[in-house]
Amino acid sequence: MNNYIEATCIGSPLGLPEFNDETEQYELFFEENHDQFHPLFQRDIISYSCEDADEATELYNYYNQNPVMESKENEIVENNYPLV
Repeated sequence: MNNYIEATCIGSPLGLPEFNDETEQYELFFEENHDQFHPLFQRDIISYSCEDADEATELYNYYNQNPVMESKENEIVENNYPLV
């Protein structure tokens, strides 16, 4: 649904959308996914800002029902096809 969230985050939102008075935007917080390019990796919290409450609510509901999963590169998939 959102390319930035899918690329940098994992799991579902850490809480309800919060309004930031300084930026006048709604924020959703996610846990950072594993970055293979960072040698001293430590998970961090990522904030995603939304222009309005409707967008924040839509993203919150979507990612609660469909949490972002960590993709596994080089994963071997076995298919069990019937022999003909």
